[in-house]
Amino acid sequence: MTVKIRSQKKSLPDFVIIGKITRPHGVHGTVRVVPITDDPQRFQLLSKVYINKKNDSRILYNIVNLQITNRYVLLNLQDINTRNDAEILRDCYIEIPRQECLPLPEGRYYYFELVGFSVVSSQGMVVGELENIYSYPANDVYVVKNNKKEILIPAVDEFIENIDYEAGIITINSIDGLLD
Repeated sequence: MTVKIRSQKKSLPDFVIIGKITRPHGVHGTVRVVPITDDPQRFQLLSKVYINKKNDSRILYNIVNLQITNRYVLLNLQDINTRNDAEILRDCYIEIPRQECLPLPEGRYYYFELVGFSVVSSQGMVVGELENIYSYPANDVYVVKNNKKEILIPAVDEFIENIDYEAGIITINSIDGLLD
């Protein structure tokens, strides 16, 4: 197999996506946001956000008001006062500087910190590189890509043996059929 273990940690993004604006809500410039975070209450800690205008041009907006519902967050942003203003932000991502991410407990990581890590089996076989993480109700699933195929690995203790953050390596317990 020609997948190599990377020798240094990847650079982390400067900004982290925490939501996506799906559409205007009402006529006064409110936008409906689908949270892309484990804790939508996190929005209450913010006074400003960056809106990524689909081409990596970010504009800083102050939050005037927000309301959290079961499925989405309603945001009122400074200078977004009409439905037409809000419509321009449809499908844009809401981002914060990486430094504003809340600290996680020991041994827990943000997805963006793990993507790009090398994945190896406990027997030392290089499996591939972590390309994506799918979040499902039961557990997350790591999407590992190698030269031949895409491998889906449940992110549970039975399969994830160790995450060496400093080395950028995830060691998995490979049971029969997992890598076939």
